[in-house]
Formats: sequence, C-alpha cells, structure tokens
Amino acid sequence: MRLSPPNHSTGSASPRQTLAGALLFAVFALLPACRDGSAPSSADAGALDLEPLPPERPGLTIRLTPHPDRDVVDVEVHVSGEHAARIQELAVARSWAGVDAMTRVRDLKVRDVRGEIPTIDGPNGGPDRVLTLTRGPEGGHLAVRYAVASAPPSAARFALHTDRERFSAVGHTFLLLPRLAEAKTEKDAKIPAHIQIRPGALAPGSSGASSFGPGDEVETTVSPAELASAVYLAGRIRVLDRPPDARLVVSGRPAFDSATALKSITRADNALRAVFGEPPEPAAPAGPEIWSFILVAEPGLGKNHDGALLARSFALWLADDRPFDAPLAIAAAHELGHRWLGSAVRLEDERGEEALWFSEGFTVHYARKALFADGLLSAPEFAEDLERTLTHGGETAPGHVRSRREYQRGALYAANLDAAIQKASNGARSLDDLVREIIRKAAAEKRPGQPIAAFRELLTRELGPARGEELDWVMVKGHGEVRVDEDAFGPCFFRARTRRKVYDLGFDPQSLRTQPPIVRNLAVGSAAARAGLREGAIILSSKIPQPPAEGDTAKPAPVEITIVVRKKSRIVKYVPQREREEIRWATAPGCRR
Repeated sequence: MRLSPPNHSTGSASPRQTLAGALLFAVFALLPACRDGSAPSSADAGALDLEPLPPERPGLTIRLTPHPDRDVVDVEVHVSGEHAARIQELAVARSWAGVDAMTRVRDLKVRDVRGEIPTIDGPNGGPDRVLTLTRGPEGGHLAVRYAVASAPPSAARFALHTDRERFSAVGHTFLLLPRLAEAKTEKDAKIPAHIQIRPGALAPGSSGASSFGPGDEVETTVSPAELASAVYLAGRIRVLDRPPDARLVVSGRPAFDSATALKSITRADNALRAVFGEPPEPAAPAGPEIWSFILVAEPGLGKNHDGALLARSFALWLADDRPFDAPLAIAAAHELGHRWLGSAVRLEDERGEEALWFSEGFTVHYARKALFADGLLSAPEFAEDLERTLTHGGETAPGHVRSRREYQRGALYAANLDAAIQKASNGARSLDDLVREIIRKAAAEKRPGQPIAAFRELLTRELGPARGEELDWVMVKGHGEVRVDEDAFGPCFFRARTRRKVYDLGFDPQSLRTQPPIVRNLAVGSAAARAGLREGAIILSSKIPQPPAEGDTAKPAPVEITIVVRKKSRIVKYVPQREREEIRWATAPGCRR
C-alpha cells in the first residue's frame, strides 16, 4: 500500500479532513511496532517483492529451454558460490559466423540475492560485446536470464535455429557468459559447469546434447571460452561410442546409416593422424577427454552444409535427405584437420592477425590429400573436389567464412609447395615435413601462434631464398595469382579442355529495363549479333523465355526481339547460346581408385 504525503496547503481544515488526519496519524504510530521499532529502508522495501533465487550447484549452470511456439529459447546462466563475487562483466561474440548475437537477445535481466544489477556497455573494441555490471554480485549467486529469438533460415546454421522438432546453436552466437575477473585470460578460467537442456516442448522423444556430451544434464569443468565455442542442441538424438575417447552424436533423421558415417569419420581422423601425429590436446585430470563428432541433419539444406571445429568436438550441419557422400567426408576431414592447423599451430602476421591462407587453405589441401591417400576418395571424387575448391573455391566457400578468397589461395599455394618439395627431394620429402616441424615448434614453445617468419625460414631452408620471397610477395602481401603445375597432383590428374554450350543473351539484360529499351553492350560474334541485333537499336517488344536452370543442358528456347532499324521495325530471332571453353581437372584413364 502506498501512503500519500500529508497535505501542506494553507487554510482551515474541514471536519472530514480533521478525521482523515487523525486516522493517518494512527497508522504512522502503529508502523514501528510492526517492524520491531526500525524504519523500512529502500533496499528492504524492494526485497518485499523480490522472488528468492533458487539454489544452484556451486560453479556455473547453463539452462536452455526451447519454446517453438514462441520461436525462442529461454536461457538461464547462474554463477553460484565463490565464483559469483568475481564476476564484473558479461560477454558475447560481437559477430561470429556472420551472426550478431545481441540482436537476437530479448528481455535481459541480471540480478543477485539483493535484486536487479543494471549493466552498462563495456569497451567497444575487441571481438566481444561486453556488458559491465554496475555493482558486484552479493550473496554468492549471480543470475542472468533472457530469451534468444530464432535466426532467419538464411542465417548460418551456427546461429540459433529452432522449430517443433529441434534446436541447435553454437555458443558464440547466443550465450552471454560471465568473465572471471581474477583469470589472466578466459581460457585460463576453469569452472565447474552444469549444462541442462529442457526439451519438453519439442516433439516427443527429444533429448539434449552438447559438445560436452549427450543427455539433458551434463557435468564438466570448462572455461567460459570453451562454453562459447561449443554446440548445444536438442531433438531426436542418437549416440554411437568409439572407444576409448570419441563418440558420434547424430541429431535428426539423416538419410545415411550412422554407423557407416562413424566409420568414415574415424578413418578420416586416423588418416590425418598419420600425416600430423597425435593432436596435441591436454588430457583431463581423470583421463583423456571424450571427443564428439556431431552431425545435425535438417530439412531443406540441399547441397549446402556448415561445419566448425568447436570445444572438444566438431559439428557439421547437413540436409537430412543427403547421403554421407565424398564432399561430406571431406568436410568432416576439414574440421578434424583444424585440430592441427589453426588450433595446434597457426601463422600470424606482424600485427598478430591469423593467416587464413594457412589455417583454412592448407586444411582444404590436407583434407582431400589425406582421404585420397587412405583410399577414402576415388580418383574422380578427388578431381571433383579439386575443381570445386581450386577452380571455383571463391564461389562455393560457405557464405559466413571470414575470407572466401583465402580458402582458395591457401589451397593452391599448399598444392604448389607440396609438388615443389616432392620434386626437389625426388619424393623423399613433402609439405607434410614442414607442417609437422612447425607443429612441433609450436608445441615445444607452448605457443600456437607462430610468426609467418618461422614458416618462411623452413621454406627457405627447403627450397631456397626465392621461395621465401615468393611467400612474402604472393601470400603475405597478396600480389599476383597462385598457380599450380599440370602434374601437381601426380600422373592421375590433368587439366582437360572441353567446349560446352552455355546460355548467352548476347547483350546486357538491363537494356530491356531502360526507358526506352535500347540494346547495350552487344557481344561481337554472339548469336544476337549474327541474327541482326545492333548496338543502340531501340527495342519495340521482346519475347524472352526463362533461361534454363543451372546444370540444365537442354537447348534454350529462341528469343524474339523487335527493333527499329532505319525507321522500320524488324524482328530478330535467335537461340541465346554460345560455346565456352572450359578447363577442368580430370582423371587420367586407368586411375579409378
């Protein structure tokens, strides 16, 4: 009840006012007796309506509850016990895989046992969006609650997506996590963690899983950085163990057999270990960490897929009607390859920025090379991947990647070096030797980030100063193109030159949208030019059927365009098609492995 302040107006009081004043005095006189003689403070007044925080386990608790009816996932992050007092900031990736997490957050509330803790924006620089607490948490419990709206279907699969059947997301794209003030870095800050997923609102039979293990509840010890670099999901989950230290987690209803997929991924993992050795990952106090291969099968993805190396896992999103084919095996090998390239070692420039041509491009090269050497790829499948990544890599790289160009340039450069080292040593050595050496150097120094100069030194020792200068000019400074020789991949593969008919209108299609429509940029020698179309001619009318779909080899329907020539109308008909020479990687006869 809110008591109105006394009336301070002048003048005589009416009998009704006198009676009201007496009653008001009586109420005030009774208040001290109700509170043992003490007056209520503002904090106490707020506490009267404050719902107590539920008890939580010491450490950090993450609780995720999907609500497909509202198209959101409710998130709770609790820090309980001695760790709570250390929290000064909350952080989430400013942008990860093209996703700005804070734009998806709704109804954020931060509190402790005393009440709400307001937050203010922290430093603007750096990769994270930081919220600073305006006061330290009290009572040994900090609670952060909010909802995350599902991302649009066009967003990368790493973003939070939910529907009636499932939800999945990488922590970077939705988790607002505490920073432990006493830790030197986030990776040094280990904390007991309880991960709870509540899939009750999803389809019957749904359960949860994360990078740290399957099940609706998982206990682990992690850093906030590892929690951010983890996948969280719920839905129809199947788990296959690979003793002693790995498992396959499959979400959804894939078209492939899970046991076959696990066998393929295991072979890819072993093939990469044969190249690089054991991944230099520290063992947990109770023994080796279980590593998870996570496959998320979803409807409507077609031939597209998204994948990432994450904390104690890799995750791969793919269409639920797609077989576990060669491109998917290569994609899995690519993410596994990041345990070495990009994780165990990465090259950094003078500003400390990661050289993606090494971390990503070299991984493209080795994913394909290791699988082919182990017999997991046939020669035609190898050639198809060469064509996809080396010729059209800039077009087919995932849309969220930080630098599409670096994937292709790095893969070309790795193939170039590999072939050059093998030729110079008569097959005794390869690029593998240099990469293993830089990995060992990083492990010995306990410093994954190695300067590009360290790799240049190895390269100069192996192939001479000219190759070191080429590294600086072409890869570091980005000048020129990276080319590979015809025999860079051995005698099985060569560049085949073919001629193919493709759709070609013969002039700029925007010409049809100008007022008046006028033929612009007519291609010399095109079917349109040969049929009598003229540059600058006014178009009176046009009948242009829909072009064939991509990959459709059917002859396109003819077009009919009426133009004005010398003040007279003229009808021009032709088939919008031309021949184009294509150079593609192909397999030599007899190389069918």
